[in-house]
Amino acid sequence: MDRHREQTTLGRMLTLDAMRGGAALAVVTYHALGVAPQTAWHGWEGLLPQVTGYVVHFAYAGIYLFFVISGYCIHLFWAKSRAAGVQSPVINFFTFWKRRVRRLYPPYIAALVLYLCYLAYKTPVHVTGSYVWDVVLHVFMLHNLDPRTAYSINGAFWTLAIEEQLYLAYFLLLFLRIRYGWAKTLVLCFSARVVWLIMSRSLGHSFGVEIPLGEAAATNWFIWALGALSVEAALGVTKLPAWCYKIRAAAVALGCAMALAQILPMLDHSTWVHDIGWLMMHPAWGVGFFVLVNYSVAAEKRWQLISRVPILVSMLAPIGLISYSLYLTHSFVLMHWYWFGFTQLHILSISLVIMTPLSVVFAWVFFRVCERPFMRPPVKAPVQTHNNPQVDRAPMETSLEVMSPR
Repeated sequence: MDRHREQTTLGRMLTLDAMRGGAALAVVTYHALGVAPQTAWHGWEGLLPQVTGYVVHFAYAGIYLFFVISGYCIHLFWAKSRAAGVQSPVINFFTFWKRRVRRLYPPYIAALVLYLCYLAYKTPVHVTGSYVWDVVLHVFMLHNLDPRTAYSINGAFWTLAIEEQLYLAYFLLLFLRIRYGWAKTLVLCFSARVVWLIMSRSLGHSFGVEIPLGEAAATNWFIWALGALSVEAALGVTKLPAWCYKIRAAAVALGCAMALAQILPMLDHSTWVHDIGWLMMHPAWGVGFFVLVNYSVAAEKRWQLISRVPILVSMLAPIGLISYSLYLTHSFVLMHWYWFGFTQLHILSISLVIMTPLSVVFAWVFFRVCERPFMRPPVKAPVQTHNNPQVDRAPMETSLEVMSPR
């Protein structure tokens, strides 16, 4: 028991902040090239942007790293209570959601208003039923359930909707984990991905109703659950196999995900071969990042013993702290930049280098004005050892506040 009590001191992890910061920057660079007008690249003039585009081709996978870290952070308080000897920690549903709304919604609404105003300034707005539907779904973070609204106002916001829905599913995840253990729980989480795919195919074939697949919370639940498993392992509540800490295992999983990402677009989307590949691709990203998180947390414990932090971690950790604001606002900076006309081939890659720091600076200002006022400093709650204790503080009030998502 003493070993578990010692491990409940697990606090702010610079490695996770750094990984969040790196993932946010990866998504920014991916979107930076994605919003650029598509131009034919020929000869040496197009070599630099082609190389740049290839380098950041897989940067979108940073969103799956966000999902793993999100599950880690949400489950942290429950896992710490369990590691401290509390047999049945309970998280109050209403207190949990009160804190989630207070912490995440003000900056999200501010960013949503910013985008709506800017889009209205650039293009005429017609307040139709579709427009109202779009805005309402975004306000309640349900826009990822409709293919017409998933990418409409801000193409990056779909992951935030997933995060919000996964927070709701956290209580179901807790129930499954407590009742059945992690092995069966992960199988059920993956099964939700399979069921969602079958439902999507059936609705589309029988009724012509399309529902998003990759943008759904159900199809990403398995990845998010891996983060919750990771924090339990970090605190000694659960023991993982040795391969879950090996860089080679992460490389194999991420390599498989990259290969599938290259192959699947070449296949007929209506075939079962494509569906099987799609079912495995995103979880492969998740498993790879799950192993990286395990490895990084274990490595930081070693760094703490010698009071030495790698330079790259020190550089990326501050960006991780503002990663939610960076994710909320970077598309605004990118749209503004390209609408000014900075799209010539010879400066496309250079503009990428310029836009990333600009996005970070703007996110820092947004963080100070719209996000930080709604952040509470972490408060260490006393550990209760009697049976069926009531835990009133939500997990994300820790210093491991997750970005996204995001």
